[in-house]
Amino acid sequence: MPRLFVAVWPPDDVVRELAAMPRPEVDGLRWTKPERLHITLRFLGQCGEEAATGALRQVSFAPVTVKLGPALKRLGRGVVMLPASGVDGLAAAVTDATSHIGQPPPNRRFTGHMTVARFRRDPPPGQWPPAGLPTIDASFTASEMTLVRVEPSGFYVNVERFEPR
Repeated sequence: MPRLFVAVWPPDDVVRELAAMPRPEVDGLRWTKPERLHITLRFLGQCGEEAATGALRQVSFAPVTVKLGPALKRLGRGVVMLPASGVDGLAAAVTDATSHIGQPPPNRRFTGHMTVARFRRDPPPGQWPPAGLPTIDASFTASEMTLVRVEPSGFYVNVERFEPR
């Protein structure tokens, strides 16, 4: 069974802005490639695509305004993220519709974010946060969500897009 997640992809102009931001060198930090920048609404894990698409077709939603930024933050030990506000309601609707498939939803509050980098290991003391971290003030309208499959190679494949209804 494939690994699946539900995502909102930013438009090309926002991806270009994020790709152009300074990316300071920090030991053990790997920056996310522009084509992988997304906001995960729910990670389903291993489950059938038909079950996931069937559940997601039941989600009724309106376009939402997503605001990214302003500052990069750590999320847990290994993730560097850009906060993403405006998607909480959509994430809750997706979780409600898909709670019976895939791995159980996490037992914690949803944190809207876009992962922009990951640490392979904890940075040495004094290396985080580095000088010159950018601030971002970007927003966009999320007018669709997407079921995404993670290939064994790590490549993302958009399985199906879902529009507001």
